[in-house]
Amino acid sequence: MIWIAGTLLLAGVMYGVCWRAAGYLLSPPMSPMSHFPEHYDLPYENISFSTRDGLKLKGWFMPSPGGDKRTILMCHGMSDNKGMLLKQTYFLNKTGGFNLVYFDFRSHGESEGKITTSGGLETIDFDAAMAWLRQAKPELMDTVGVFGLSMGATVTVVSMAKHPDLRCAVVESPFTDYRTVIARWFWNNVKVPYYPLVALTIMIVRSRVNASEIELFNPVASAALISPRPLLVIGGGRDLLMPPEDVKLIFSAANEPKQLWMVPEASHTMCREAAGPEYDARLLDFFSRNLS
Repeated sequence: MIWIAGTLLLAGVMYGVCWRAAGYLLSPPMSPMSHFPEHYDLPYENISFSTRDGLKLKGWFMPSPGGDKRTILMCHGMSDNKGMLLKQTYFLNKTGGFNLVYFDFRSHGESEGKITTSGGLETIDFDAAMAWLRQAKPELMDTVGVFGLSMGATVTVVSMAKHPDLRCAVVESPFTDYRTVIARWFWNNVKVPYYPLVALTIMIVRSRVNASEIELFNPVASAALISPRPLLVIGGGRDLLMPPEDVKLIFSAANEPKQLWMVPEASHTMCREAAGPEYDARLLDFFSRNLS
């Protein structure tokens, strides 16, 4: 009987640990808002819109300096915010002349929400941003592309099929599936193997959220549905969270026209820092050619 009690106690402790870990995944520490358009002398409008599940999201619309209609929807990464992405991509407006639409995913930055799901429920946020753009700026809808980074890249891959009016996309460091990226995060940070703790943690996350968007979230299958719209996939050669093999799997699943650019010295979300001026030049060239 002692061994039974010991087993039950161990199982209870394990479940408690995984419950806390699931809570961390759903509500991780978030980067503060520290970068704003004023820092780069960029005119902008504060915008807000609601998701179909009732959250208010906040964002910025940054008009083209020259009145250009070409527009890019900007999707930030996990635990970051629109300001962090602005810091890396404002050149698309200042140098390239594109209209830029930044927004914070749920529970990030200035947006409402108590949990994040690393991509599943965030597709609802993407839909809401597109709905705002169609309603508020219909004159721009003929030439809209997307830039997504990390989580935002994966949300972009999954969401493109639902929005055929999007003309093209650039995705940096997308992941292949939720289970793999979470397992890799745990291993990289605390050296916990997938079985049994990470597997149980993911099961608890799914049970606590219980949303169809989580179950249907499939970046690899979705990548094949982006064509015939052009896709540029970017990855870092030293990315330990979304390693080259994962980035290349997304690229391989996509159909033509597509391009792959691996930045050998780049770690996660640091391709611009590693590539230097070539990064800006490649993005400006891609969006200029495909949003003309």
